[in-house]
Amino acid sequence: MEAATTVAELLEVVRQLQQQIGELTQRVKDLETENQALREENARLREENTRLKKRINDLERQGKKYTAPHSREALKADPQRPGRKPGQGTFTYRQVPESITEEITVSVPNRCPACDFLGELQLSHFEKASITELPAGMRGQVTVYNVPVMICPQCGQKVRGEHPDLAAGQCGATAHRIGPRLAAVVQTLHHELGVSERKIPRLLAMTVGLSLTQGAINQAAQRLAQDGGLLAEEVLALEERLRGAAYVHHDDTGWRMNGQQAWVSAYRSEDVALFKANRRHTAAELHAVLKDSFAGTLICDRFVTYDAQQFAEVPQQKCLSHVIRNISDVAEQVQGRAGRALAYVLKLKAAFQEAMTVHRDFVEGRCHERHFRIRADRVRRLVNRLLKRTDLRTKESERLRAGLWKQHQRGRLLLFLEKPSLPPTNNAAERQLRSVVLARKVSQCSKNERGATTYMRIKSVTETARLRGHDPVDVLMALRR
Repeated sequence: MEAATTVAELLEVVRQLQQQIGELTQRVKDLETENQALREENARLREENTRLKKRINDLERQGKKYTAPHSREALKADPQRPGRKPGQGTFTYRQVPESITEEITVSVPNRCPACDFLGELQLSHFEKASITELPAGMRGQVTVYNVPVMICPQCGQKVRGEHPDLAAGQCGATAHRIGPRLAAVVQTLHHELGVSERKIPRLLAMTVGLSLTQGAINQAAQRLAQDGGLLAEEVLALEERLRGAAYVHHDDTGWRMNGQQAWVSAYRSEDVALFKANRRHTAAELHAVLKDSFAGTLICDRFVTYDAQQFAEVPQQKCLSHVIRNISDVAEQVQGRAGRALAYVLKLKAAFQEAMTVHRDFVEGRCHERHFRIRADRVRRLVNRLLKRTDLRTKESERLRAGLWKQHQRGRLLLFLEKPSLPPTNNAAERQLRSVVLARKVSQCSKNERGATTYMRIKSVTETARLRGHDPVDVLMALRR
């Protein structure tokens, strides 16, 4: 009896030991798995640590340099060669100027420098060479008007003589003004070429010997762009033409009025460039220009302003360059993490890049319309499939997907594949704002709202003239009175 009990106890002990061994074995496997994961994480952290140390060293070296760092921080491995590219037409040297002031015939040589031959040489042909130069002592033209001031014998009122070249109130402190052409040239220098008002007097003194003050230039601009004038009416006409355009680019950048935060909005159609300075940065300012009569397509970025109720029915094409840049930013954030987040965002980026390639091939005539429609439909299905996924686990990629899916459902991402006449990016508005950004950096922007309005009105006219291939000086002269 005791022996049987002992055997049963031993069997129970063996069973318990086997159970413990199984648990310990499983525990060892779990620890090995965890250890392997920690080793991989440690290796990743070491690699990240090495990268960050190198980054810190690079930044420290850049901080010690006296030269500015390269804008890209790292140069391209295989940059484009400078100069004329293949396919840009027949190469030619600079041609002889059309307007020739003087022509000189060079004397015939009588000595050969190669063999020291002396005597009459045989004429082969004549070559043209020219020198373009400013005339010496170039001076501006100053016209003085002797205006008679009469006194009425009946009431004693002073009566001034009139002349078509003189303004009605051109007397006293404003008696000496600049002429229409000079005013147009000055405003073109400032608003189109970006020369600051402070430097224009020095430029005129160097070139044509004119002495002007910055105040005279500023006052001439205010008179040119005053309310009710021809230039102000022209800006209203540009707004009206903008509302009838097939598509309008829009973008904003920062500005200041009297040191306070403001914004400049750039509107760009095929033949109109319009600038507006606003105290606020909301949908109301955009709607005040486009109004309800706008029936074209709005090309813009994904800023929340464009999702306002006023533009719910307005067709929009979101800038794919911004979208691809957003995807690249998310790819950097999820790089090195476990899962398939990086692979997903790279597929999404490749899909939008393919969409732009398909559009570019069709616009440049490298594929016919039927092939374009087939490729465009394939890209649409791919983008639709990628954006409909709901199994993303990283918050960055899911936030990106949700935002893009919202715009895709409204038909605002690939609208240019349905209407190939639409550009897929907002590059036109961004390029239009570059001169404004430069002006902001070299000046204190606008002292008040009147100055901002003056600047934007003249800039709208000069940029539109340049866009249409017209001379801004001639356009401003026509709007002088």
